Amino acid sequence: MAVEVGIIALAITIIAAVYRHSLKKNSSKNKQQKNYIVTKIHNKWYNLTDFDHPGGPVALSLVQRRDGTALFESHHPFIKHNKLIKILSKYEVPKAKESTYGCQLMDERDDGLVYEWDGIENDEFVSDLKALTTEYFADIAKKKSLANVTEASKATPARWFLIMTLMISFFGTLPLYIRGNWLVIVLTPALAWLTIANYWHDATHFALSSDWRVNALMPYLLPLLSSPSVWYHQHTIGHHAYTNIGHKDPDLAHAPQLMREHKSIRWRSSHSNQAHILRILFVWSIASGIGLNVLSDMRAVVKLTYNNVVPCMQRSRLNLAAHIFGRFFYIYVAYAWPFFVFPLWKALIWAFVPNAVFSMCFMLNSQINHMVGPCIDASDKNFYKHQVVTAQNFGNGSWFCYVFSGGLNYQIEHHLFPTINHCHLPALAPGVKRICQKHGVPYNVVSGYKEALVAHLVHTAAMARP
Repeated sequence: MAVEVGIIALAITIIAAVYRHSLKKNSSKNKQQKNYIVTKIHNKWYNLTDFDHPGGPVALSLVQRRDGTALFESHHPFIKHNKLIKILSKYEVPKAKESTYGCQLMDERDDGLVYEWDGIENDEFVSDLKALTTEYFADIAKKKSLANVTEASKATPARWFLIMTLMISFFGTLPLYIRGNWLVIVLTPALAWLTIANYWHDATHFALSSDWRVNALMPYLLPLLSSPSVWYHQHTIGHHAYTNIGHKDPDLAHAPQLMREHKSIRWRSSHSNQAHILRILFVWSIASGIGLNVLSDMRAVVKLTYNNVVPCMQRSRLNLAAHIFGRFFYIYVAYAWPFFVFPLWKALIWAFVPNAVFSMCFMLNSQINHMVGPCIDASDKNFYKHQVVTAQNFGNGSWFCYVFSGGLNYQIEHHLFPTINHCHLPALAPGVKRICQKHGVPYNVVSGYKEALVAHLVHTAAMARP
């Protein structure tokens, strides 16, 4: 027991030292900055500090001192463009006052020039997509007497029933799990994944509920995949805005020393055997627990940038303290507690296997959507077309694929409409596919997990070569 406690204490000491350094760095920088919420949209600065956004303070924080054009466009699928601009115009910052409000991008590379936004409101492809969703949800709102189409686009009662069933099932296995019952060593983390996949992801996209408080608080109920605040940077701000774009999408550079999945990652000799099944299983088994929850989190907090491509705002002392506590709590719940209750051999198994099962479920459902041949190098200057050509659907129409992935098997529709709950995407997919065919936009879809996984492994093998 003394050895185990010593190892855990050493790990906590190292992490605490890293975060203490971050606290000093954050504290010194916070003294120099005022807390205006300013963002750049379509090359104009806006001060949103006093704007009561329906998405709440979390939504506004995502665009603070960033080019928020991509998030602005993709997160308002039902409001006419001219109306959105009219609302924004009330908060426009005059050129003469930009320095007063601190209108400066955190990263000057975040210039919004990746896409061509001029005339996007009149683009026929975009207009057809918005007409599809507006008509679909207007019909639902009318039939169910809902307040508006936005409310109709969130989780349905059937979706909530599924979420609650999965959540109850997961929590129901915990007493056996804590007692070390071998029957649940795989079942509990699998149920944890199913629960997270079917509610957590939607909540971080403001797609679970029309009440921003539900979307903001629910991810903290089970922050097993990542810290919600860091996930927003990695996934919502970085990946969704700049999918598969080198030096923009943080998902391309999670472990460049071990895996090379994009040409923007410099080839190393260590990549030559990255397609070996043991290498893949190792990386997949630690990607969530050690990767996202610990290493990526620590780097983001200390360096104030996620994977060197998504800048992070400085945290207040209280916010940073709460974040540090949350990470320590995660490490204890995920890895440390078995060493205090089980023999060393069983503690090692209990600390590794459940985390590996959960992590591999996540990696299976995330890597096959974008890291495949037809998608990885695809691009388009039209933001919406780019979302289509860089994503791949799989197993459309399959209940298993839908539930086990949390709806991620409708990846194209999700990237087009991230604020729409996944439960609606199967109904929208045929219409999206027809629109893509009409406008000559490639719509990537494969039969199921097997075909998607094979495509990913072929891509991984190809990227192992210089």
